[in-house]
Amino acid sequence: MSFRLRLTFFGAALVALTAREFALLAHFLRHPRLVLTRDQLLAAVWAGEDTDDNVVAVYVGYLRAKLDGDGAPRLIQTVRGFGYSLREA
Repeated sequence: MSFRLRLTFFGAALVALTAREFALLAHFLRHPRLVLTRDQLLAAVWAGEDTDDNVVAVYVGYLRAKLDGDGAPRLIQTVRGFGYSLREA
């Protein structure tokens, strides 16, 4: 992932992300292996916007659809009752 160029590569493939998806993935990458709550993700990625916490689940789903390979473990893990965590690759 190139923060400066706003490009995302998964393996050798370039992955097209929206600005919001990029911001969410960037936040996960800044906090690898930490469990981030929906409230923490809302504050970091949707700061000051009037939205509910379901938007986090929706965008995590978008990222998973674009980044998770067939049969591979999920890159972004759900930690039931707490939030989400970026697994170690």
